[in-house]
Amino acid sequence: MNKLIALLFAFTSSFSVIAADTPFTCSISAEKATIMQGEVPRVKVSIANKSGKDVHLVGSLDGSDVGWRFPKCGFELLDTAGEPVPQKQPMGRCGNMNTLETTDFVKVAAGAEFNPSGQGFFGSWQLYRFKQLPPGTYILRFYYQTSTKGVQDYFGDERMMGQKTVSPEIQKLFEAVPLTDIKSNDLQITVQPK
Repeated sequence: MNKLIALLFAFTSSFSVIAADTPFTCSISAEKATIMQGEVPRVKVSIANKSGKDVHLVGSLDGSDVGWRFPKCGFELLDTAGEPVPQKQPMGRCGNMNTLETTDFVKVAAGAEFNPSGQGFFGSWQLYRFKQLPPGTYILRFYYQTSTKGVQDYFGDERMMGQKTVSPEIQKLFEAVPLTDIKSNDLQITVQPK
């Protein structure tokens, strides 16, 4: 009996550690759950800081939504079975990316929320795929991933120019960026025929 109690205690203790080890959550919501064919849904992204301390997060940068730099963030577009919706045409874009600036780092106080696609940041091209979708119901999910290996992971054109150093201001801001890899809730969007 004592072994069973010890086992249950160990299980519940490890569960609470896992539950407490999620200092950031991400949620998305849409202005409308149903849109007309050819429209783009208006989606709000919110990352909540539940870490109990102030941190800095980086907004969606030029190239973040295609995975060329951190933070890697954007939308996954799925069908109702949870399978990725195939892309009919590849997205074309140039290889240039804006350089990293101090304004790309946003202080997010403990208990506050942050929109990585808010004013001054880049949206996600994946939302524009809705313009080409046939009528039906689709699932959107947002992902956000940071790196703490080095500020160079966030570089844009600096990387192409061979730059390896950063200003002390950017380095200090980067040191307040936590390691984060989160996904949002699933959001259903229905596309109706015109």
